Amino acid sequence: MVAAPVLVDLDRDSVAMGDDMSSHARRLSFPGGMRLADLLEATHPEIENRGWSWVAVVDGTVSAVWSVDHGVRLLVRNRRLRGSASPIPVVFRYFLQLDPQWLHGRLAAGAAANRDALSVEYAPLAAERLEAEQRRREREVPEKLLSAAAVGALARLGATIDLHSDARCRFLAAGERWVVGRSDSMTVVYRGETPAPIASLRPRAFAELWLATAVGARGRQAHGLPPLPPSASTEVPQPETMASWPPGTSRWSFSGEDGHVAQLSGEDALDWYRFAFGRTLDEIVESLAV
Repeated sequence: MVAAPVLVDLDRDSVAMGDDMSSHARRLSFPGGMRLADLLEATHPEIENRGWSWVAVVDGTVSAVWSVDHGVRLLVRNRRLRGSASPIPVVFRYFLQLDPQWLHGRLAAGAAANRDALSVEYAPLAAERLEAEQRRREREVPEKLLSAAAVGALARLGATIDLHSDARCRFLAAGERWVVGRSDSMTVVYRGETPAPIASLRPRAFAELWLATAVGARGRQAHGLPPLPPSASTEVPQPETMASWPPGTSRWSFSGEDGHVAQLSGEDALDWYRFAFGRTLDEIVESLAV
């Protein structure tokens, strides 16, 4: 006698804006008697990025962690599934970049599958691992995120570089912590404790001009001077207004020739853009160094 097929109502979380433009829900059929691990391996999310974790919830029970790194790691018995007329609901919940092995260990130890709580618990370990990886890259990878000229300009404007790898630059300037990174082709800049970048810029050469202006302006303010000196105005591209984020923050976008893009948050960032546009690093340092 042929076993009845196993029907599955499959769904998954969205991972980013736009990913939920169409439904991920599907109904699938599998041979009766297949094991749970095989079913989850056959139905795992099609988004396959290393270090991303998914928690499989089968018929309301947290049943496994799935990742590209480790495949299916069960949290329940690897039972055989019997076919029936009622589909089995299988939902893959996205657990961000929590280390899959760490996540499986915590869930196996009895932790609730609460993404927010586990993210808070994992944050110190994630920061420690990120720091170790960036220090390794700083030692072993000869390429750097910022050019030697930009690093020299930042130093002349009072910045103290703490870390500089091919993917990240961190420094102190005017008592503030700045972090510069790369996201695809964009250079992104964080200032202080802001959770969102205050600038995303392309190409790198212009990002370095804007960054030098920002550091120089903040240094002048720290010495009781106007952030930017009077100067001849330069013609800049026309900005477009962007949606506010964080709420209440003014944001603008610029675009121009040769792939020039700037997305800026806050009035200061806009002023720094207007000053940097059309100038060289040397001109910026000469104008802003205290």
